[in-house]
Amino acid sequence: MSGSLAESLVSLLSEMKTLLELNGENPFKIRAFAKAADAIVAAGDAEDWQLRAEEGRLTEIPGIGKGISQVLVDFMIGKQTDARDELERSLPLGLTELVKVPGLGSKKAIQVIEELDIHSLAELEYACIENRLLKLKGFGVKAQDRILEGVRFLLQTSGHLKLSDALSLSESLIAVLRLLAEDVMSKEKSGGPGALPRVSETGALRRRLETLSELDYLVEIPEKAEPHEFESHFRSRWSEELGKLNEKTAEKIPLPVRLSFARESRFGTLLAQSTATQESWAALEKLAFKKDSSEPQPSQIVASTEELFFEKLSLPWISPEMRETGEEVGIAKAGKLGSILGWNDLQGCFHNHTTRSDGVATLEEMVLAAKARGMKYIGISDHSKSAFYAQGLLEDALTAQQNEIRVLQDKHPEIKIFFGIESDILADGSLDYEDAVLKKFDFVIASVHSRFQMDRTTMTERILQAVRNPRTTMLGHLTGRILLGRKGYDLEIERIIRECGSRGVGIEINGNPARLDIDWRWGPELRRENVMVSVNPDAHDTSGLDDIKYGVCVARKALLPREQVLNTRNTTDVEKWLAR
Repeated sequence: MSGSLAESLVSLLSEMKTLLELNGENPFKIRAFAKAADAIVAAGDAEDWQLRAEEGRLTEIPGIGKGISQVLVDFMIGKQTDARDELERSLPLGLTELVKVPGLGSKKAIQVIEELDIHSLAELEYACIENRLLKLKGFGVKAQDRILEGVRFLLQTSGHLKLSDALSLSESLIAVLRLLAEDVMSKEKSGGPGALPRVSETGALRRRLETLSELDYLVEIPEKAEPHEFESHFRSRWSEELGKLNEKTAEKIPLPVRLSFARESRFGTLLAQSTATQESWAALEKLAFKKDSSEPQPSQIVASTEELFFEKLSLPWISPEMRETGEEVGIAKAGKLGSILGWNDLQGCFHNHTTRSDGVATLEEMVLAAKARGMKYIGISDHSKSAFYAQGLLEDALTAQQNEIRVLQDKHPEIKIFFGIESDILADGSLDYEDAVLKKFDFVIASVHSRFQMDRTTMTERILQAVRNPRTTMLGHLTGRILLGRKGYDLEIERIIRECGSRGVGIEINGNPARLDIDWRWGPELRRENVMVSVNPDAHDTSGLDDIKYGVCVARKALLPREQVLNTRNTTDVEKWLAR
């Protein structure tokens, strides 16, 4: 389920669940909305939601009752959200915004609203600076400092979208831009037969940065067109189309859309320049100067395509997501781009959940979905017993799952099923379960899921202790960040990377679009210490397996060589590595 109406419905139900909780509603009613969201996730894009709504058949789906069905129908057909809006109006002004701050639950947020007359993040930030929270019962200096940090993080990330959401939005926008380009060209009578102006994503969007604050596009101006007239006409028409889009979507396009224009003969040059970061472009300029100072600089090259642009620099074409630090230019010059992990190099994946913990697909459904995607192996790693919030597995449940895997392995011999666990790293750095239990697994992903507020030294030592455990195969979502939602833990990440390198412990790139953790910016350290990396989807349903593509993108941005990524190996070699 990606970029679909189903995702919008899940988002609506999740938001209403939160509003019901804040209103102190009946727990059964709250759970009903949660179950309905799970039902939609489970069905995903296999269902024609719009048609079901129009025909009044949403209640045929288990988990969606009459009341929730009406909410969904109102949203899909009329774009009305009266039920949600009514819930929000019944809450104290600003509560839904303030409860997003880590460490500020609904009770404390209401206390802040009622006693300090604060109704926004900006007001709360100012109150913390003025130490006004210290006057309230139950608030101390440390609590105020954590709240201030959380407020500033939220303020900095407002006006951003996660990459997955931005890509979904961009699909719609670029389709409109291309139709518009064709229409403007026709009106201007400025193109040859069949020669439609090109429109391309560019900037951070084209580099697939993990969060976006704007969406950039480059529009081609046909050679026969008068540039000023074409651009003026296009911008005017785009303004009209943007207004129509905003009316259709109930919410305005959440990010600024930036348009730039290039003549057909220089489209490739300007696409390359607008895609690259300053560091990446500077590396190209430095290379060109070293080659021959009399040659034109990259920005002066006349190239209608990017391939021609790079050819004139005597370089192979560099994939856009790599154009960040400038290091990729040296790799390209050395002829080593082909050693970097490719988009289709993975043969399987680890870190996948089933209905035994907090997944919504059965083990066999996950196995079949992996097989359908051409995977040679899949690692199952449900939550460990301390993760009670995620229905973590007690020892008897582990035995049952192990037996289930044996049965399914015989049934599906063409795909290897690895028996693993996502073990909580406990407060003292130990792993969930005794060693006698841990040694039964093919692999152990060690992750932090609690006690996020530890200081830098304590949290670092906690994770290092887990790395030193001989049962740890790899670290899961190392920093614990939630993009646009929660900063990562305060860690000495370089120390952890060094320890993993020296002990042969892997680090995952978590491909969940809300995590993308470990960050690609740690690529140089991962490569220097030769840490084994596993690109994992952290899938909680079958469609979640597709999130692995975001993890591959992170690995490519980190310029990781194929040989350093565990799941590029075949089943036999993976078995050998896990058995060390």
